Amino acid sequence: MQLIVLCRWRPLNAPGVTKNVIITTNADGGLYHWHTTSGKQLNKIYDEHSQLLTCDYRADGHEFLTSGVECEIRIYDEQTRQEKLMMKTGANGEPGHQLRVFCSKYVKEEENLIITGGWDKNIKIWDVRSGDVVRNICGPFICGDSIDIYDGFILTGSYSDTNQLQLWEFTTGKFVEEIAFQTASEK
Repeated sequence: MQLIVLCRWRPLNAPGVTKNVIITTNADGGLYHWHTTSGKQLNKIYDEHSQLLTCDYRADGHEFLTSGVECEIRIYDEQTRQEKLMMKTGANGEPGHQLRVFCSKYVKEEENLIITGGWDKNIKIWDVRSGDVVRNICGPFICGDSIDIYDGFILTGSYSDTNQLQLWEFTTGKFVEEIAFQTASEK
């Protein structure tokens, strides 16, 4: 039995002729390509040293990434399914993540930037051209697929009693506001 942790649709404009493909990460260290129409497994990449907890596709579908327990961000070529780059510490000496990475996203507006977050209460923005961490945001305790980027802002969802939803400026990393919401007992 496979324990799927996260899945992502491959963009329709991705190279190749097969459509309706998803990738899934698995707690056993596997990343799988699945053809959803036939239900067939197309490919498996296995990382024997890590549980893979997150994955994402670049908007053009040419690359995908994985990360997880080992805190390494691995970037793969979609056509060859070969690893192109591994980032654990920024090339500039900026430390990478120290604890599990639960969320990773390509920035749609800038295909060379990736945003990641996890248990170490840090959001990291990586530039894949240099391998550097270009921005760090301290605070959000990311325990799932709970980061989004839209219109120059980063939305984070934290596993905590307070500051559960927060908004940050993408370009500076500065805190903008906490987004309050009502619980069932407050309605």
